[in-house]
Amino acid sequence: MGSVPDKNGEARPDAARSPEQSDDYRMLRLALHEMRTPLTSVQLNAQLIERSLTKLGLEKECRLAAMIVSSARKLDALTRELGDVARLRSGKAHLDVRTHDLSLLLPEFLSRHSGELDVGRIRIEVPAGHFPIAADAGRLDQILANLLAIALNQDTGRTGIDLQVSVAEDKVHFSVTAHSESSGGAPGAPSDDALGMGALVARFLVECHGGELEVGQGSTNGLVLRFWLPKAY
Repeated sequence: MGSVPDKNGEARPDAARSPEQSDDYRMLRLALHEMRTPLTSVQLNAQLIERSLTKLGLEKECRLAAMIVSSARKLDALTRELGDVARLRSGKAHLDVRTHDLSLLLPEFLSRHSGELDVGRIRIEVPAGHFPIAADAGRLDQILANLLAIALNQDTGRTGIDLQVSVAEDKVHFSVTAHSESSGGAPGAPSDDALGMGALVARFLVECHGGELEVGQGSTNGLVLRFWLPKAY
């Protein structure tokens, strides 16, 4: 960690700087900026190669090119997400919290992400009727997409993911459960670091709403991701 002199000329840590002035923030912002150009080039050229191979009827090579395109898209999405979080942390962006009907948001979410998530393996359980929630719809979309992607990867038995929503007092509770084939002793819930960047981003966005995210373990030794957001009135 670097330091900067205070008004008396003595060194003080970067933590005393504002978020947008910290070395970590500047390094992240520059790194993301530098990554965008080569990522865009890889994605566009891989798409051109994929189309050419398709015309030539080279199915195996076309699948390999498609894998490159898919990986480039994931990296591009990750850089955008990291940049978005960095702007929130620095105060350059803010949550757009409004009242939404969750019974409408969730079907729209599944339709929007049908190309990137295996939505056929996601089972949703939401109380019937109007279900108001106070949230930034775009950020809630990010939270759910990240947590469901993690759960789908953890679903070793490929039995499907359960997304359950309930309300208690002034909170809307979400529970994402991935089941496990293992019948032995449970090793314990994984940490955010073990689950990857998606979990860290989701936790930060949940906390920006004033909520909490908990990583736990279900009765079948599977992964359970629970979080809550404020209920709207």
